Amino acid sequence: MKRLAILSAALLLLSLVLSAALADPMPQGPDLSGSVTIPYDAENPDAGHYAWSYVLPYMDESDPDAYRVNTFYDYFISDSLENGVPLMAESWAESGITCETAITYTSTCNNDDFISFLVCRSDREEGSERLTWEGHVFSRKNGMPNSTYALPNLLGTLEADDRSDTWLEDRQTEKANRIVRGLVWDMLQKMDLPDRNPDFTEEILSLVFYPEHDFYLDASGNPVFFLQPGYAAPESAGRLDFPIPLEDLIDEL
Repeated sequence: MKRLAILSAALLLLSLVLSAALADPMPQGPDLSGSVTIPYDAENPDAGHYAWSYVLPYMDESDPDAYRVNTFYDYFISDSLENGVPLMAESWAESGITCETAITYTSTCNNDDFISFLVCRSDREEGSERLTWEGHVFSRKNGMPNSTYALPNLLGTLEADDRSDTWLEDRQTEKANRIVRGLVWDMLQKMDLPDRNPDFTEEILSLVFYPEHDFYLDASGNPVFFLQPGYAAPESAGRLDFPIPLEDLIDEL
């Protein structure tokens, strides 16, 4: 019996050690960063009418799940440089206005289950600046490479493999969107916004707020939904955040 008790204690200790190891955050490597100016002039590199720069996360490849994050940002950068950036440069050239776009990020969650980043895009032109935000959430357990986690996946109503079933994904996404929009609208009415836009209605909210994309995770893994600056309040009020505990959302389902 004594030997069995010792063995049980050893197994319990091993279990606790393994659990602690699994709970460690995924190590992060050096950031991905770069910039491009269009049109490029070797004699005057800063003379272009459009500049695009980025600082984005890259996870240490010593972690076997790092590829879930890294493939997403590798593609994000390559696709932007091949498609989005040239189109933006052409658009700004036609307008005759010089613009600078800078993309940066903040790490908001890195635990045993999820990794989350809040990505900010800053567009500066003629003395003004506009900020646009994106939440990127990755699952460390069943996320697909080059793909962020959808809201139905987070809520457990849609498995990662189910995303190939577009009908099911659309149905589950609309259900989750409807619930989140209702909760966010209720929270918005209770917020102290001195310069609230009186014309911002629940119908407009449904047109400018996309719960399946417009969220990130806090350090505890709970979703924080957000409205872009300038909709419900002036841009000077910044991004409006709406933290909702995950268990509350699941209860609503």
